[in-house]
Amino acid sequence: MATVKVGLGADGAQPEQIHAGINCAVCKISLSVSASVGDVHVIGKLPNGAIPIDWVWYPASAAGTATLAKFGTSASQELFLVSDSYAESAVLLYRNIRKGGIQSQISLSDDARALYENIVAVFTAGVSVGYVGDFIVQYKMPGQTP
Repeated sequence: MATVKVGLGADGAQPEQIHAGINCAVCKISLSVSASVGDVHVIGKLPNGAIPIDWVWYPASAAGTATLAKFGTSASQELFLVSDSYAESAVLLYRNIRKGGIQSQISLSDDARALYENIVAVFTAGVSVGYVGDFIVQYKMPGQTP
């Protein structure tokens, strides 16, 4: 098991913290080497205080018909989508199955610093080398209306 950075925005830069309107974290997942079962893939990040509203998984060609995955944060790998079979299809998408909003808020211990929480994906079966898919998280910052 390893932690691997695979997504755009998974580098050291801070994520967007726009205070007017809905923000969107687009996590593109593409693997150039085979994944081991249980590898934690860092695919993006959310700023401290972010309140996730909606999330969608769009599988691509390297997500096989028996793909098993969890999508979440470093703190909770099952925050967004829990382990399930996400069958590959050109027209199929998977929406949130857990309620978004204030109960899903990213909360880190030091609110005085610019911090972020990694968005992670853990694949346990059915993933091959190539374009795995896109995971999209819409979020707002405190004080915004959805």
